[in-house]
Amino acid sequence: MAASPPRPTAGSTPPSAPPTEAPRLPLPRSLFGRPVFYGWYIVALAFLAAAMSSGISAYSLGIFVTPMEEELGWTRTQLSLGQTASTAGMGVLGLFIGGFLDRHGGRELMVAGAAIAGLGYVLMGQVQELWQYYAIQAGIVTVGMAGMGAMVVNVAVSNWFVRRRGRAIAIAAMGISVTAFALPSVAGWMIEAVGWRATWAAIGIAIWVVVIPPSWWVMRRRPEDFGLEPDGGAGPRLDAAGEARLRRLDAAVWTRREAMRTPALWLLTLTFGLGTLGFMALFLHLIPYLTDSGFSRREASAGFGMIGLAGLVSKPFWGLFVERVHSKVAAAIEFATLGAGIVLILLAESLLTMYGAIFLFGVGVGGVVTVQEVVWADYFGRMTLGMVRSIGRPFTIVFSAGGPVFAGVAYDAGGNYELPFTIFVATYAVAAVLVLVTPEPVPAAMASVAATGDR
Repeated sequence: MAASPPRPTAGSTPPSAPPTEAPRLPLPRSLFGRPVFYGWYIVALAFLAAAMSSGISAYSLGIFVTPMEEELGWTRTQLSLGQTASTAGMGVLGLFIGGFLDRHGGRELMVAGAAIAGLGYVLMGQVQELWQYYAIQAGIVTVGMAGMGAMVVNVAVSNWFVRRRGRAIAIAAMGISVTAFALPSVAGWMIEAVGWRATWAAIGIAIWVVVIPPSWWVMRRRPEDFGLEPDGGAGPRLDAAGEARLRRLDAAVWTRREAMRTPALWLLTLTFGLGTLGFMALFLHLIPYLTDSGFSRREASAGFGMIGLAGLVSKPFWGLFVERVHSKVAAAIEFATLGAGIVLILLAESLLTMYGAIFLFGVGVGGVVTVQEVVWADYFGRMTLGMVRSIGRPFTIVFSAGGPVFAGVAYDAGGNYELPFTIFVATYAVAAVLVLVTPEPVPAAMASVAATGDR
């Protein structure tokens, strides 16, 4: 009979449990003999997801408006309402996604979201009645895009990077710019070749192929789950005070009630809400404004393409810039760039000045996602970032949906876009001031969020 293990005596230290080996990651930690931090695989996945989620949801409908209008007899207002309802729905769904994202990571959300969104776009190619379009666009597509969209991928990247967060989010967000640059041409050619119905279906199938397999294979919650450190333990170092602040912030865990009691949350929500008014409105109304100003539709369309080109070129620079200055300063400069771009658009009279003005505006747009996500992480840390982002997101979405509607109403009332565009310049000035005066919140309880296995 085997002897029983000795009981610990008073004052003695009980034997420690054997160390638990961290779960293994699915991709190699070195390529071509050089070490690779796993977070960069997350960035690559986020790039693909951003291209197929935010890029498609923001830039696709405008391509399909004319052929759908011609075949189905719907008005542009009716088609636009579907997009507005979808935008609002994603904001509401963010309330429920954030907490799940913090606890479990984004893998299941992205796989399910891509499956649902792909199905929605396949069904979009079958619509015959307006109610079907609303049910698909504001229902199925919205649920899917919320699961694989910007909040999920950006929180995932923020969890894997701290010191190099700016460049990591910027690279991921370049996926949106690639879609903005390529989708109009590719989808336009497909609509002419096979029709708008088959083109919607092709977009849905592309989402399934591009997003589902790599999301399940690559996505993981945060580096600590696998015995790693953010940034791979590397990155630019700060002075002693900066390092201490970074450690406190990185360990901060907020409850929903604590976060809602901070002035910073509501000031940042208002700031970035105001920041979305102008560029979301110009996405819809810029081409009509340019054609009203005497430019041809082809010239206006080429000018609109400057937004995607400028975003693609400028995002890496925004990412590096926001790592070198306080993120709120970078946000103020981003807002000033957007405002200056609109001023120059209003003043542009020649083709060259119009392209230059829109390019400058596009540089500002290129900083929107990168700078905003870094600001939120710099103020509230990364441990409960999904929950914090989910609180303010519905309010920001209201601004996003309201900007295009406001510009349309103002145009119908006054016959031109000068008043709403001028007001957007003022909102960017207010946003720049607000972000500079927003105080950093006192970090909440310092604790580690429990790992949840191979997430």
